Amino acid sequence: MKIKRNIAGISALGLIGALSLTAVSTLSNNVKADTKFGDINSDGYIDAVDASMILSYYSYVSTAEGTPMTLEQFMAKDSDKTEPETSDSPEKDVSLRTGGDTFTLVSWNHDEIPSMIANWKGLDAEEVIDSLYSESGEGITTASGAKINFINLGTSGGRASDSYDEMFNQGEDIDIYLAEPYWALKYMDNDALSAPLSSLGITEKDMGEWYPYTKKLAQNSKGVYKAVPYCIAPGAFVYRSDIAEKYLGVKNPEEMQATIGDWDKFSSSAKTIAEKTGGKIAFADSIGGMWEAYSCGRFDFVTSNNKLDMSDDVRAFADMAKELWENGGVAKNNQWTDEWVQSGQEGNCMGYFVPSWAIYSGSFICDAAKNQTGKWSICLGPQSYYWGGNEILINPSTDNGDDVKSFVLSFGFNSGCMMQYARQRNKDNHMPNNMSVNAQLAKENFYHDTEMQEILNAQNYYDVFDQSGRNIDMKKYTHYDDTIKTNIISEIQESYIEKGRSWDDTMTVIRDRTFETYPELK
Repeated sequence: MKIKRNIAGISALGLIGALSLTAVSTLSNNVKADTKFGDINSDGYIDAVDASMILSYYSYVSTAEGTPMTLEQFMAKDSDKTEPETSDSPEKDVSLRTGGDTFTLVSWNHDEIPSMIANWKGLDAEEVIDSLYSESGEGITTASGAKINFINLGTSGGRASDSYDEMFNQGEDIDIYLAEPYWALKYMDNDALSAPLSSLGITEKDMGEWYPYTKKLAQNSKGVYKAVPYCIAPGAFVYRSDIAEKYLGVKNPEEMQATIGDWDKFSSSAKTIAEKTGGKIAFADSIGGMWEAYSCGRFDFVTSNNKLDMSDDVRAFADMAKELWENGGVAKNNQWTDEWVQSGQEGNCMGYFVPSWAIYSGSFICDAAKNQTGKWSICLGPQSYYWGGNEILINPSTDNGDDVKSFVLSFGFNSGCMMQYARQRNKDNHMPNNMSVNAQLAKENFYHDTEMQEILNAQNYYDVFDQSGRNIDMKKYTHYDDTIKTNIISEIQESYIEKGRSWDDTMTVIRDRTFETYPELK
């Protein structure tokens, strides 16, 4: 028991450091000396996942009877698990009602749920789609015998909330529904519309493979785990490597990352490009793209007493954006416009902020890089950030708690299922919320789109997005953030930059717009 108590007092990172050199081979003869210097799971990273494995192993050693397993044997045995460990039996873990005859899943389009059902049930995706939309009465059932019902709202993610509200108000059958991080808190903060993960026997200790920032997204405003972020969307910076070499002297993504690794370096490089090209080539695609990265996890816009608080970082971004706008370092285009994409096609813009879900044939970055095969590369950029993602929410009124648990465990915790689903969705660049799974996919150089592979000159972009996800720093987020961030970037561009208003006047407009939407703030 002394080992257990001593280890409990050591921090995760300190433990890795202690074990990564000699302690791994000296604390116990059961641990092989060649255990990759702290990279216990051989995913290429020394992080909290390795620390958790070490803690689990030595906790096991301290209580094992007879000769304990080696670390490698322990890990191999642990990797066979398909569900997170819970203190009680599965029947006792589920506090939600069971026995319902219909298991209903709801989403805003058909892109996710049918494929998830196919993976969950071990069926062909086309077979599932045919069955779900069939009028013959034939259907697919869960392990409990409930008929699976999928409701496709046929809208965008941002507009799904209105449809969900109507369904809940009418008391329609919903067991599981998908949400995006930007508006999920509306439901996570309402106990009548979202069940805690603890109702399925799931606790934070089961989230060891999740990316750290997703644990924050999974919590409501009171810190209760209410969502399962099963699909992540980290961002990166895609750029014209030939232009970067010509004007910045960088020959590979590693050199590029060193050149633009923070916002001061990024701004300086943008100025250099603008000066050397006479303002003909912009470094960044848009102010909106820059803000997408810069604003991620950086701000705490609303204080605990509902006071609107704008930090100096907002002004710092505004001044940087204004300078780059005036010297040509950033393109004067709005996102999601024809001009935005055409500036890349025409060589007037050499860099785009891009989320993982945009790396596919027909995406905006694919179109922007049209007819420029092999001339683009990807790196992390000045800051790690996320841009989107999907979450699973649970209706507390469900009467299919056992089916809910099985579905949630499959896509939020079962590494084998998550790996299989990622491979099945290879054309969509689906990234599961599992660091070990994604590290393995990155290690295998598992490309998800042939056209993007050619554009990026066979670069391992999956590895870049995996690194980005690991580095995202989430301080706090509230249901106000999306509106406030939109108000800020709109007025920075329209008022502060284009109309030349003072910063104080610009801030007044931002505050007024925010107070109009949220009168409870002050």
